[in-house]
Amino acid sequence: MNVRAVRLFFGKAHADRGKERYRRASLTASTSILSQALAVLSSIISVPLTVHYLGPERYGVWLTISSLITWMTVTDFGLTGNALVNLIAEASGKDDRNLARQYASSTFWTLIAITTTIAATFVLLFGHIPWQTVFRVSAATSLDELRAACALALAIFVLTLPLNMLTAVYNAYQDGFVANLWTIAANAIALVSLIVVTQFHGGLPNLVVALSGTRVVVGIANGCYLFFYRYRWLRPRISAVRWRHIRRLLSLGSKYMVGQLAALGVGQSQPMIITQVLGPSYVPIFVIAHRLITMPQTLVYIATAPFVSAYSEAKARGDWQWIRSAVKNATIVSLAVGLALVMGLAVASKPIIRLWAGPATVPDAVLVIWLSAYTVLGIAVNPSAQMLWGLERVGIPVLALAACAVLTVKLEIVFARWWGLSGLSAAMTVSFLFYCFIQAYEVRRALASLRLDAVSPGEGCAIETSSA
Repeated sequence: MNVRAVRLFFGKAHADRGKERYRRASLTASTSILSQALAVLSSIISVPLTVHYLGPERYGVWLTISSLITWMTVTDFGLTGNALVNLIAEASGKDDRNLARQYASSTFWTLIAITTTIAATFVLLFGHIPWQTVFRVSAATSLDELRAACALALAIFVLTLPLNMLTAVYNAYQDGFVANLWTIAANAIALVSLIVVTQFHGGLPNLVVALSGTRVVVGIANGCYLFFYRYRWLRPRISAVRWRHIRRLLSLGSKYMVGQLAALGVGQSQPMIITQVLGPSYVPIFVIAHRLITMPQTLVYIATAPFVSAYSEAKARGDWQWIRSAVKNATIVSLAVGLALVMGLAVASKPIIRLWAGPATVPDAVLVIWLSAYTVLGIAVNPSAQMLWGLERVGIPVLALAACAVLTVKLEIVFARWWGLSGLSAAMTVSFLFYCFIQAYEVRRALASLRLDAVSPGEGCAIETSSA
C-alpha cells in the first residue's frame, strides 16, 4: 500500500456525508477492536504472570484498586465524555472553529481546577485512611506496600484526569481512530513494562507504574500532538474560557456523570461487594469470568460508540433519515454478531479460564449462564443507547440507569450472601432488565420525534430535548 493510498484511507473518501459518517465510524470501530485486542492480550498475559506470585489476596487487592480508580473517574463531572463530544461535534456541524475552541478551553481549565482540588484533598486525607481495613487484607500483605500502591494509583489518576478529554476531542471530529492508535501505543508499552516487572516479581507499586504510569507518559505526548499539530485551533487558552459554556458543559456533563456512575454501579461494583461480603480471594473468580463472557458486549460498544458524535453532527445538520437508518442497522448487526459470540464463549468459558488463570478461578455453570444473560441484554440496548446519547436525550435513561444501579447493589449484597458469586450475577441481570424496558420506551419516543422533525423541517431542526 503506497503513501497516497494510506492518505486516501485515513482521509475524507466520500463527498456524501452519510457515507462519510459510516466510513469514519467503521474506521474507528476497526482500530478500537485492534486496541481492545491488545488490551485483552495484555489481560491474558498479565493474569497468569501476576496471580501466581502475588497470590489470591494481593491479586484481589490489585483488581479492587483498579476498580476503585475506575469509580473515581466520575470526579470529572462528565466533562471528558459525551458532553464534550456532543458540543464539539455540534460546533463541527456548524463549521464553527471558534465555538469549538471555547468549549475545549473551558473544559481543559475546568479539569485543571478539579484536578488541583482532588490532589489537595488526597494530600490531606491519605495518611488517615485505614487501608488494611478498606481492603480487608491479612497481616501477610505489607501495609507499606499497600500504602505505596494506593498512593501511586491516586497520583497517576490525578495526572490522567485532564488527559481524558483528548479521546473526546478525537471522537467529536469522528477521528476516533487516531485516539485508538495512541491507545494501541500505550497498551503496547504497558504490556512490555508489565512483562519486565513480573519477570522480576515486582510488587503492587511496580504493577501500578507499569500499567498506569506508562500510559500517562503516552497521554502527555498525545496531548502535545493534538493541540500543537492536529487541531491547533483548539489549543486551550484562558482567554477562550466562557462561563456560559462551562455551565452548559456541567449541565449536560452532570447528566452523563450520573449515567457513568450508574453504569459503574451496574457493572463495576462487584469487586468491592465481593471483597466485603465474601472476601478478596473470591474476586479473581468473578472478575476473570466477567471479563471473558462480557467481551461481546464490549465489542458491540466499541463498534457503536463512534456513532455518538455522528448522531450529534447529523442532528446539527437536520439529517434525521440517516439517524433512523443508522440505529436500525447498528442494532441488527450487533445482535447478529453478539449473540453468536455469547453462545460460543458460554460453552467454552470453563476450559478457557482453566487454561488461562488456573483451576482455582474456574466459575460454576450457574455464574456463566447469568453472566451470559446479562451480556445479551447489554448487546440489545447498546446501539440505541448511543443514539440517545448523541441526541442528548439523556434524562429518562439516566434516571432509569441510576435506579438500576441502586437496585443492583442492593440485590447483589443480598443474593451474594444467599448464593455466592452466582447470586451476584443473577442480581446484575434481574436489575438490568428493568433498565432495558425503560430505555425501550424512550427509544420509541425519540424515533417518533425524529419522524415529526423529518415531516416538518421548516418548523425547526432541533430534536425535542425536554426529557433531557
